[in-house]
Amino acid sequence: MNIPTFLSAQKGGDKSQEWIVMEDFYNRKLWHQLTLELVNYVKIKPQAPGHLSELYNTFLSDFDHRISSLALSTIGLIVAEDVAVAQRIAFLEALLKKVDKHPEAKIKIMAKIGSLKIDHGQVEEVEEVIKTLEGLVDSLGEVTPVHGCFYELSAKYYKVKGDYNSFYRDSLRYLGCIDLDELTPKHQQEHAFHIGLSALLGDKVYNFGELLAHPLLEALRVACPWIVELLLAFNRGDMNKLEQLQPQWSQQPDLARNEVALKQKCALLGLMELTFNKLPPLALSHLPR
Repeated sequence: MNIPTFLSAQKGGDKSQEWIVMEDFYNRKLWHQLTLELVNYVKIKPQAPGHLSELYNTFLSDFDHRISSLALSTIGLIVAEDVAVAQRIAFLEALLKKVDKHPEAKIKIMAKIGSLKIDHGQVEEVEEVIKTLEGLVDSLGEVTPVHGCFYELSAKYYKVKGDYNSFYRDSLRYLGCIDLDELTPKHQQEHAFHIGLSALLGDKVYNFGELLAHPLLEALRVACPWIVELLLAFNRGDMNKLEQLQPQWSQQPDLARNEVALKQKCALLGLMELTFNKLPPLALSHLPR
């Protein structure tokens, strides 16, 4: 299908007004205005299966070199969801070549490729992707929206690898880069559950303050209130509460397998709480001269 035929077909549909505007911008070569319209258009849901792929292959590919790499990456990532799963990585790899000179666009697409490879069981390949992305992210200097793409991928990678400490760290970094409203209530609950587990199971996680203060915790109170109680118990090193909650947490396989380590960690946190918050300060006058 050529472009005039494609545009004519779109103007006969239920989004005819949008396509009349986009056709005008295309004919007048107003690429910036056309890009803004396209970004808004591809975000409209639901779209008929195959429509976005056709839009990209028939229409956008004619002028994709004329629009900004960041906008192209945004559009391309949405279009990728309409591409057959078996072809999705190849589509994104081809898109990556078109934005290779733009670090932020490159990070977004590489992060998505890495995520898909994890889904396909190609976990070991993702380690190199993360190393490359880490260098690109560091080169940006200040925190940008694409940092969230990187931390989302790295957290997913560490979750699959069973690295609780790194998963906890990068999950919190990811949450610090996004607006929580971007996640559906279900995704908020899932994130909160897994971050809560990693806080409990991470052998280097002894500070729960950032998680306990995060708005995401409200989602966990709805989905799994006993984990919130357990986190609060660990935060103050409350062994009695840990024992009281054992009927609930012992049903969770990861926690049940690590019962001894959990009790040791809670006891240590209790000792830290006693040492730093309950013992009276030592007066300097009592020190030997």
